[in-house]
Amino acid sequence: MNDNINLTKKYFDSRNKKIQTDSSLRQKLAEREIYTLNFLLKNFYNDELRPGYNILDVGSGDKFLKESLEKNNCNYFSLDIDDLNFEKDNFSFEKEKFDIVICLAVIEHLSDPSIFLNEIKRVLKKNRYLYISTPNWIYCKNDFYNDPTHKKPYTPSSLENILEINNFNNIKTFPNLRCKPKWWYTGKFRFFKAKYFLPFAKRKSFIPEFMSGKAKGIFALSKK
Repeated sequence: MNDNINLTKKYFDSRNKKIQTDSSLRQKLAEREIYTLNFLLKNFYNDELRPGYNILDVGSGDKFLKESLEKNNCNYFSLDIDDLNFEKDNFSFEKEKFDIVICLAVIEHLSDPSIFLNEIKRVLKKNRYLYISTPNWIYCKNDFYNDPTHKKPYTPSSLENILEINNFNNIKTFPNLRCKPKWWYTGKFRFFKAKYFLPFAKRKSFIPEFMSGKAKGIFALSKK
């Protein structure tokens, strides 16, 4: 394992040990992630999660999405830093195996995502989906490099461009809000709204759902 991968693994191992969230709350967070993915598919692609879908979770960490996806009758697969170097190695799956590849908070850790994106495209079925999340440089430039493993920041435009360069199509970017009505994900000022119009960043029991969720990241959906 090279020095760079060793640093990244040490960082994530250390961070995971600090997570104090109990398992029931962790599962609720996973369910919100999958609900939001399905909501975006329904509202912007006229599609949805379907029973029997093969879904690859890249950068899977503790595989917290697994149970929620399996509750939706999807087949869960995972890859993480223990399995390969995302900047250099091929994925250990045959071509056109997956209906959706989920990539949460990974691409910003890669100096050059070309091989990574090519491998995702290879294992995706035709007209199926890549789902990415990453920080939005416009709103996180002051703390982006507080994570020592962050290498490359993105804006909505640069993320769209790199996906297009790597031959993905029907690319759409959204603020990384969870479980919000459609209008929060649309419009020229959708990222500004997500950052400044919601008064509370985190959901608390005494805070109404519609008032929480302040976000400064990006979701991107695209098709092979």
